[in-house]
Amino acid sequence: MGNKLLRPGRLAKIAIPALLLAGLIYQRKFSPLSVRVHRVDRGDVVHEVFGRGTIESRREAQLGFDMAGRISDVLVDEGDHVKLGQVIAHLEPQQYQADMRTAASGASVAQAASLRLESEQKRADVALAYAEHEEERSRKLASAGAISARDFDLAVQQLALARAEATRVQAAQGEGRHSVEVAKGGLAFRKAVATRTALVSPFEGLVIRRFHDPGDPVAVGATVLRVVATDRLWVRAWIDETALGKLAEGQLAQVIFPADPEHALGGRVDRIGREADRQTHEVLVDVLLDAIPERVAIGQRADVRIELGRSKQTLRAPLSFIRRDGQSAFCLVDRGGRIAQVAVKLGAVGVGWVEILTGLRDGDTLLDSPKPGASLPAGRRWKVGT
Repeated sequence: MGNKLLRPGRLAKIAIPALLLAGLIYQRKFSPLSVRVHRVDRGDVVHEVFGRGTIESRREAQLGFDMAGRISDVLVDEGDHVKLGQVIAHLEPQQYQADMRTAASGASVAQAASLRLESEQKRADVALAYAEHEEERSRKLASAGAISARDFDLAVQQLALARAEATRVQAAQGEGRHSVEVAKGGLAFRKAVATRTALVSPFEGLVIRRFHDPGDPVAVGATVLRVVATDRLWVRAWIDETALGKLAEGQLAQVIFPADPEHALGGRVDRIGREADRQTHEVLVDVLLDAIPERVAIGQRADVRIELGRSKQTLRAPLSFIRRDGQSAFCLVDRGGRIAQVAVKLGAVGVGWVEILTGLRDGDTLLDSPKPGASLPAGRRWKVGT
């Protein structure tokens, strides 16, 4: 009976599961755990705040004509750069040119009438001088009894008529001069109106929207083109209101475009909003770009990181190695080849890094599971995972 129990076959059936069980227990309880490691060092921890917004221009204009008409041509298109004073569109000028020709003809007629009145003025002056001379001569002759009273009265009457005619001509000449000025003013007005058929850019910038094409009728004030200045661009970003007390104009910032996250642009805080959104509790902050991108679209999405402060050459650790137990923070650290849990006190939090105030020493080896969220039991041995 005892020999049957010690047969090799039965012994193998018992030993193999026992060995497998022992191996499983060793694997789960005693074998080194694969971990990723980081050695604590000193460096800068930049305290930043993140925001998301859009590219905007500091100046834009909705350009249109201040008169009704039909567009004859539009000389620019969306994406074109324009200069200050550049003509970018026209209204059909025929009607305005005809009005200008009519005004020019009226000015010429008024000028000719003024010249005719000058000639009449000269004739009236000569007639008045002659009448005065005749009246004086008749007066002397009448005193000497050489002419009758009737002839003297006739000379006096001719002098009065000459004076009245001179006064009339003077008045007409003044009226003529006024007519000339009115005609010239009308011509100048028509010329000014004719120049308003040309639409010009009020500043150097970029055409971002075209609303009308040649042949389209437009009303007074209808927008034809939308132009924005590109000399200065900013990102209008929404920042959480909790950072409001730490924000200040002039703070350094980085602008990242989601389409090209590897290349950030520099900028500075230019303006801080004074009203928070009542639903998201965020504040608008304008970040002025240091340089204008070669290709940019107004309204394009952009992210900003604003530097609120910097802790220089401080003890630091990657944020990914920080764990939390409720309100307390801790790290998993190597202590004699085994995993140990160490409570830490955190300082400034930056992008990817956090300042360590207490709990760690320079050179400590931090441990973490290669699998996000996986636990590492304290006291177990460890090895660098592959």
